[in-house]
Amino acid sequence: MGFELNGFSTSLGGISWNKTTSSKEMFSRLLFFLESKRILVNPIELEFKDWCIESVLEIKQQLVKITQELKLKDFDADIIRNLIDACNGYLDTVRPMNLPGIIYKRDGEHWEDLSFDRAMKKFRASFKCEIEKIEKKYRLKFHKIIPEEF
Repeated sequence: MGFELNGFSTSLGGISWNKTTSSKEMFSRLLFFLESKRILVNPIELEFKDWCIESVLEIKQQLVKITQELKLKDFDADIIRNLIDACNGYLDTVRPMNLPGIIYKRDGEHWEDLSFDRAMKKFRASFKCEIEKIEKKYRLKFHKIIPEEF
C-alpha cells in the first residue's frame, strides 16, 4: 500500500494523503480470493450446476469490485477484461442448459453433458492463462492447482 499526497496547508502545517493500492497488491488479493473458489481448483467427479454458477457470479462481482481501488494500466485492464469475458462465456453456456442438480463425469475425464464439459474446460483454461500472466509480471504465486482434467 502506498500513499498519494492530496493536500498541503499552511498555518502551522498540515499534509493530507490518500492510501493507494498498487496493481501488485490488487492482484495478490485477487489470487488469494481465486484460490478459495472450488470451481477453479476442485478436481472431483461431480458438480452442482447452481453452485458453479453462483461461484462464477461471485468471481465476476469481485473482479469488478477489486478494480475500483485504482487506475488500471492497459496490461492489468486486459487481464481483468479477459477474466470477466471468461465468466460471461461460462454463464452464457451453462445458464440455458436443462441439467439436473448434480452433473457427473461419465468416464472420470469428461462431464456427462458435453456443453458443461466444454464450459468448464474453457473457463478454467482462460483463468489459468491469465493467472500465469499475473504470476510472471508481478512475481506472485497462485498457491493452488487448476486441474488439467477439468
